[in-house]
Amino acid sequence: MGPKSIFGLVVLGAVLITGFSSVFVVDERNQAIVVQFGEPKRTVTEPGLQFKLPFVEQVIYLDKRILSLDVQPQEVLASDQRRILVDSFARYRISDPLKRYQAARTDAQAESLLENAMESTVRQVLAQEPMVGIVSGQRAELMKRISDLTNERAQSFGLEVVDVRLKRVDLPTANSEAIFRRMETERQREAAEKRATGQRDAVKIKATADRQVAELIAEAERQSQTIRGEATGKRLKSLLMPLARIRNSSNSTVPCRLTAPRLARTTPVLCSRRIASFSSCS
Repeated sequence: MGPKSIFGLVVLGAVLITGFSSVFVVDERNQAIVVQFGEPKRTVTEPGLQFKLPFVEQVIYLDKRILSLDVQPQEVLASDQRRILVDSFARYRISDPLKRYQAARTDAQAESLLENAMESTVRQVLAQEPMVGIVSGQRAELMKRISDLTNERAQSFGLEVVDVRLKRVDLPTANSEAIFRRMETERQREAAEKRATGQRDAVKIKATADRQVAELIAEAERQSQTIRGEATGKRLKSLLMPLARIRNSSNSTVPCRLTAPRLARTTPVLCSRRIASFSSCS
């Protein structure tokens, strides 16, 4: 191979390398910034084949899709001076590649800027609300306010915040333990009060029951004594009525066979003389 052939191959190789260095492709998922010695020259947002100066200009690709940012949990002081632990995340996209490149050269720097803006916004918004409003149904409104304020701040470095979500709103661990201990103490106090109330009511009920039992027993004894007295009176009356008849009517016509035995059974001592007078009848 002669010198001309070698020179021709060198020239062809240089042309090919120059040609490949002067073109680049942007697909649908990306957008690009053409920079020259670190200074941005133009942005390319449309997909397709693009051209640039070889060896002088470089291409920086930026994602065109919606991205996610998971913010580290942070403690926030609510308006009622209660500390809460907030865990949130954001979804965003690069709306202005040039501003994004000027504000942050790398993705990590851009996410750090957005995270700082979001943390500041979360503290600002939640500091105006009590803890009850944060954990209740107002969370959707709070997330919208946080998203709008974060989006305004993110516009300055070429980002657009699509959505912000509060994944978890909870009390810090120390506060949770303190609240748990306070709740446990309150429950124990309530249980002690209920036990004391139950014992007091039990004493009252027992005293009332004992009093009612004593009254029932006394009433039963009174009624039994009354019935016993009435029965004794009726028995005495039934025993004394024949004697009264005998005294009042000495000439009684009662048959001797009926009267004498009856009197002998009822009044054997008191009426011995009277019965002896009738002994002749038998």
